[in-house]
Amino acid sequence: MKIAITGHSSGLGQEIDAIVDLTMDCTVRGYSKRNGWNIAEDNGEKVIADILEFDPDIVFNNAYYPGIQNRILDRLYNEWSDTDKVIMNTGSISGYLGPIIGDEPDYVKDKRALAEYCILNSFNYKVNNSCRIQCISFGFIDTPLLNLSKEDNTPNMISVNDAAFLMVDTAFKEQPFLVPEMVINPIQHDDVMLKYYKIATKNMLKHVARSNRNLKSK
Repeated sequence: MKIAITGHSSGLGQEIDAIVDLTMDCTVRGYSKRNGWNIAEDNGEKVIADILEFDPDIVFNNAYYPGIQNRILDRLYNEWSDTDKVIMNTGSISGYLGPIIGDEPDYVKDKRALAEYCILNSFNYKVNNSCRIQCISFGFIDTPLLNLSKEDNTPNMISVNDAAFLMVDTAFKEQPFLVPEMVINPIQHDDVMLKYYKIATKNMLKHVARSNRNLKSK
């Protein structure tokens, strides 16, 4: 079995990589800037082409860049319509927060579109398309994206280990029915949620800026 993971060198992707490496007998190929892959390069086509050439059984579509995570899903899903492959997508509760926060940056719009894509195409599963696509939209996970200090009070954060195990278990488990979108949210007060949302948004903008600088340097 072959597994592909985008954003495999930090946060949730790194934890998925570790779990797969420790528990599965499979070949894993990771894609991140640390090993020379920037998913934004060539509008995502460079990574998409390599994933198609690698021909994995399961893809963890985890890394984010505006428009590109969704593009990866769409391209792979349509290329693999006659296969039993699995594409597991890392969504975010942020996709549902636009009406609450009153602010919809690209990240919020993209994550909502990611979930909606999986939901709308669930009607095609095994009828017009055999590729299984699912999205798990997490609330705030204890990852470097939040960049919280040890002194911060972080009640009810989703541990990165729990989130990764859920992604892996959902991808590998035989399912009697299809759940195209799951929302996993910790119990938090509104002020805590808003605090994490602002921190995550700021750090995601920094992440996108680093990807842009990486592209310009080539």
